[in-house]
Amino acid sequence: MIVLLFFLGWIFSSIPFYFLFSRLKELKRIGLLLLSFICPLLYVGLIALTLTALGIYSIQKILTSLFLLSGSGFIFRQILNKKIYRKQSNSSQRSEFGKIETVLLVVFACFAFYLYSAFPTYYLDGGRDQGQYTIFGIVIAKTGGLHLEVPDTRLIEDIFEDSVLVDYQSIASEFQIGLSDSETYRSPRFFHLLPAYLALGYDLFGLDGLFRVNAVFAFLSVFLFYLISRRMLDPWLGSVATVLYVLNPAQLWNVRSTLSETISQFLILLTVYLIQLFFRKKSPIYMLMVGSVFGISSFVRIDSYIYFPTLTLYSVFLSLYTKDKYKNFLYFLLSFLVISFLSLIYAYFYSKLYLFNLWEFGFLKIVLIAWILSAGILITQYVIHTRYYFLIDRIRITLSKNKKNLRYILFSLFIFVFLFAYFIRPGLKIDINGSGNLKYLAANSLSIFFWYVPFWLFFFLIFACDLFLIRKKNIISSFIFFIGIFLLLVYLLDPGIAPDHFWASRRWMLFSIPFAILGAFIGIRSLEIRNAIFKLTLVFSLSILSIIYTIWRSEMILFQTMMEGYPKGYGSFASVTPNENSFYFTTKRSIASPLRYIYGKNIYLINDTEEFLKKVPKLLQLNKQVFIIQNGGFSGADRDLKFTQIANLILNGKFPVESIHRYPEFLYHKNLNLQTFRIEKADPKVSPEPIEFDWIPAGGGFLSRVGKIEEDGTISATRHQGPLVFGPFLTLPKGRYQIEWIGRNINNAEFDITYNGGSSLLHPRQKGKLADSETLNFEIQDPVIDDLEFRVFVEGKSGVHIQKIRLKRIL
Repeated sequence: MIVLLFFLGWIFSSIPFYFLFSRLKELKRIGLLLLSFICPLLYVGLIALTLTALGIYSIQKILTSLFLLSGSGFIFRQILNKKIYRKQSNSSQRSEFGKIETVLLVVFACFAFYLYSAFPTYYLDGGRDQGQYTIFGIVIAKTGGLHLEVPDTRLIEDIFEDSVLVDYQSIASEFQIGLSDSETYRSPRFFHLLPAYLALGYDLFGLDGLFRVNAVFAFLSVFLFYLISRRMLDPWLGSVATVLYVLNPAQLWNVRSTLSETISQFLILLTVYLIQLFFRKKSPIYMLMVGSVFGISSFVRIDSYIYFPTLTLYSVFLSLYTKDKYKNFLYFLLSFLVISFLSLIYAYFYSKLYLFNLWEFGFLKIVLIAWILSAGILITQYVIHTRYYFLIDRIRITLSKNKKNLRYILFSLFIFVFLFAYFIRPGLKIDINGSGNLKYLAANSLSIFFWYVPFWLFFFLIFACDLFLIRKKNIISSFIFFIGIFLLLVYLLDPGIAPDHFWASRRWMLFSIPFAILGAFIGIRSLEIRNAIFKLTLVFSLSILSIIYTIWRSEMILFQTMMEGYPKGYGSFASVTPNENSFYFTTKRSIASPLRYIYGKNIYLINDTEEFLKKVPKLLQLNKQVFIIQNGGFSGADRDLKFTQIANLILNGKFPVESIHRYPEFLYHKNLNLQTFRIEKADPKVSPEPIEFDWIPAGGGFLSRVGKIEEDGTISATRHQGPLVFGPFLTLPKGRYQIEWIGRNINNAEFDITYNGGSSLLHPRQKGKLADSETLNFEIQDPVIDDLEFRVFVEGKSGVHIQKIRLKRIL
């Protein structure tokens, strides 16, 4: 019933907007319907965010707000003169649905929605952003707000001190740094418009609905992208660009995840479309509204604050083009800044720790400097425009007389930047982010960008630059050029994100990739080639090559659901383990926050397992049930404690190999097989028992960077060199052990044993001796160690095939 009421409310609230927008001659029927459905969607999100901030969110209040919007809209329409909202019946709008172009657009958009929604990524991993967004959405749905309190903070800190953490990934206390008086309150990272939408999806359809919220925004974005492209190109080229946009692997991957870039991209496309519609309107009200829509981005992502500098540059460009359009755009800037300041005020109260961390990191300092400089430019520009307009005339005349020289400079600069970014910068290895793989991504960003956008398309961007900057054509759509080129340059200079893919594509998916695709076709179309047949052949060839390339890149994930077993695994675990008077502990940060905030387990992260075990008796003396969730064994870790296995936490599902130096080529089994042990006081003391494991690699929690996961769970080497097998991140007590790898061509591999994230070595790397197996003996001298890894390294085309891995303790 709630689902039916929600969609009825959405439809009813769209009707007043339909009549309101029907008076606008600029809107064709597709655009009219599109905006009519989008407005209630934005309204619902802002209402959900407001209710979340007040701590009173509920689906019933959302439904009430929708029907209030519907009712007020109908009343508003009746009060005003009916002539203003007369039903339009001009043939151009009515006949648009009969066009084959429109039919194909609707069919393809539905296919895109199928691709986006039918194969989601069930990312319930608290160690990364999409898992954290999911947690925040579910917490809002369950509690009415971002109530992330940890009630037993003082008890845990008093007993375990530094051996146990009372914070989680991206969920931390403000009390320790003096930003809050509450010891139990936890502050979430990020901004919260996406979690508010996720809460709505969860209330309507549960976890399945939550993981498909982004698909709704992406579905609407398909229409927006096509309408924008058609206005700048033509229906045929616009269709090709839209196909490349929808099938792009970065687009597919990020839409299927609970990440904020999809909504931000939607808002950028909506803003571009509205500017195209209302660019020539003289009334400032239109630009005020469009600027407000763009400002909503600042409630989605904090890096939306970097839009201000590019908006400033765009205003400078408009002042050199036309006086009227420049003044009108100032209203856009004003409303954008007002909404951005409101989001900053919101963040101060509800994401204070997030702002504090970003200030310490330096990002907000850079943003502040950029805003001050931009404000200075705007003020100077306004003074010149109002008092010294003759200077602008002189600049305009000078630029007009030197178009040829400007074109030479533009092309030379483009070629220089391309050569530097592609050939020179990787060799310089400029340290922007730090060291290691982050540094590699920044230095090689352009060549990696070509994994997602074909380089032969990227080349034609220069002609789009010439079209907008030198020839000053298609000014009505010039906003897309400025926001697109700015984000492209910023995120090529420094993607500022973990370098594994497809994760690293997040920044580019925001708008760099859509802009590069669209800009390339704008550049191709602008080519002044007299031979029509040659130009048509060129365009057709580039289009076919680009579609083939994009499908090839996307093939691995095109019809593949990811991490499909995670919801079932968590649910099964939660149903068989106790909650009352129970305390859970683990070193696995990926499971800690989902188990606490989604499945209600009172769980904490272990910082030092040895010290933790020494302090467990204090908690047991309070008659608490104590459990530890780990992969491994504890027999012999502490003779005063008894460890009894009561349950397994089995999480499984496929996932693209998280490669860094090459495009992901394989799916691997992202499995976690964890055991849950009840810890009790041992009386009498217990003696060490045998510990033995027999794994098939992919099913036992082993991972691979360069290998192929076979259907039977074994791992085969490919043409790449690097870590073929690593994991399974065991926790083991003191003792002597033997590890054996079984397979084929084992003598072509090298083996070692590490723990503590690979920083501590238990056995040095050595070459395999036999073709079918390799055995290493090692000793653990500490009472207990965490994150034990058994690693296999190969050279390219080694033929190594790991079929089984066996571990046993030698008493």
